[in-house]
Amino acid sequence: MIFKWLFLILLVCLIFWLFKRSGSEQKNSSDTSAEVVENMVRCAYCSVYLPQNESITWSGRSFCCAEHRRLFSQYQQSLHK
Repeated sequence: MIFKWLFLILLVCLIFWLFKRSGSEQKNSSDTSAEVVENMVRCAYCSVYLPQNESITWSGRSFCCAEHRRLFSQYQQSLHK
């Protein structure tokens, strides 16, 4: 009778260990394929960081929106007057 209980406990532990092990392997394999690294740039007007593909580039500088590009341009023109 005691051997039945020991066998049952051992079987449950084995099933739990296999289930836990297979779950962690799937998690690790999906994490590496989903990780994408993008270059971040800083807006020349407000200094906010944003992904490079979402920025507006003008005259070698990056901006977060067209309004900040326009304001920066006006500011530069006022400095040269």
